[in-house]
Amino acid sequence: MSTIDESSAITLCSEGAVRAEAGDHEGAIACYRDAVAIAPGLLPLHLILANAQLLAGDTLAVRDSLRHAVRVAERPDVHADFQLGKALVEAGAGADAVPCFRRVRTELPRDVVAASALAAALRDAQRPDEAWTEVTHALRLAPRDPVALMTAGMIRHDLSDYAGAKTWLDRSLALRPDAPGTRVTRAYVRHLLGDASGGWQDFEARTLPQPGTSARAWQGEALAGRSIIVLGEQGLGDQFQFLRFVRHPALAAASRLVVSCQAEAVTLLRAAGFDAVARGEHVSTDYYVPMLSLPHRLGVGEAWQSPDHEAAYVRLPNTLPRASAVPQRVGVTWAGNSAHRNDAVRSMPVALLDGLAHAHPSVQFVCLQHGATAASMPKGQWETKEQGDWLATARQLCTLDLLITVDTGIAHLAGALGMPVWILVSHVPDWRWGASGSTTAWYPSARLFRQPARGDWSRVLTNVSAALGCATMAADAA
Repeated sequence: MSTIDESSAITLCSEGAVRAEAGDHEGAIACYRDAVAIAPGLLPLHLILANAQLLAGDTLAVRDSLRHAVRVAERPDVHADFQLGKALVEAGAGADAVPCFRRVRTELPRDVVAASALAAALRDAQRPDEAWTEVTHALRLAPRDPVALMTAGMIRHDLSDYAGAKTWLDRSLALRPDAPGTRVTRAYVRHLLGDASGGWQDFEARTLPQPGTSARAWQGEALAGRSIIVLGEQGLGDQFQFLRFVRHPALAAASRLVVSCQAEAVTLLRAAGFDAVARGEHVSTDYYVPMLSLPHRLGVGEAWQSPDHEAAYVRLPNTLPRASAVPQRVGVTWAGNSAHRNDAVRSMPVALLDGLAHAHPSVQFVCLQHGATAASMPKGQWETKEQGDWLATARQLCTLDLLITVDTGIAHLAGALGMPVWILVSHVPDWRWGASGSTTAWYPSARLFRQPARGDWSRVLTNVSAALGCATMAADAA
């Protein structure tokens, strides 16, 4: 790389900074991208571009930029490797950071930070056995290092040792009690161990949404004659899952009960009878409460149901889920949002669905996969649906006898509607599904199909196909 190229790239980078300061984020990103193209060997340019993309909310672009840096950027010392590896982990691409941290670990064999970082990257790469080897090395170097202890807890979780995970997390918190990330991680482990109240308590350590108004935080006070806004947070699946708590009598007593949610879900919630507004829209109320804090503030268990025990708590007018004993129309979703940090674990290869239609010729399979194209469809005869908002998706679900889906937002919507749903769960499950079992208190209409081993979606699909066959034969026999 010539001095002229480097100088031109730096000039473009300066121009990008000026545009960013003026609010022209797209223009800034374009400048940074051009700078990288001129001087691809300069690692700082890649990091600046990735940071600008992160501020723009484009997670996938951030990962692509950092992965490109791994291939082409010069990393003259271990500090550069560590810097790039850290950026990859923060972007949810920890698997790509393994070579970076391995170099650091090789050159600094007695550095506990390097060993812990490599262990965390190996964990992200779904290599927990190797990760455990690295973190035990880190703990030999520094037995009381809270980060290494936390990493050990996370790895034991990935090895399905939930009791061991909690022990390591407890040790980390004893040394660093105000670490929110560790407490939130312990919340998930507590749920998997069946300790819902402890899980809700630890989960309060997360970053809590704020209303942007003078509303007071609700801690369980009587709401008669008072108004309250429930602040939606995290993903759409969480939104649909925790809506059940909005129907709790303590909240229903309010003079006005507002729910904030993702903009794309507003029409659905309004159609279902909720007073819904988009996130960020300021509504004047007396109180506010984060939606995922409701179980803790209400003092309820894992999956509170309304007194009438109705499975459906999202109900659309003039629309009821079908109740056919024979799955004749079956919707299928095989992947979640690719920007999700854990998407590689929870989504399955579409090719595994190729034989489903052939094995069940009496079933009409309906593709509900967002963004699916003709080229990405499974083999066989599949009905496709036009993409719409979440209200349209809810109405489509109500035309089906069954939904088969990986663990993503539509699974929670189906459960909230009270329709039959088979949820395909990874070997190390998300906290909400518990450590074992084929049922869940969250959704009485749901059946869980769990991976018998890490990454084994093939066996899951075999079990799903067998269950479909049994349902058809039972109906024929009747």
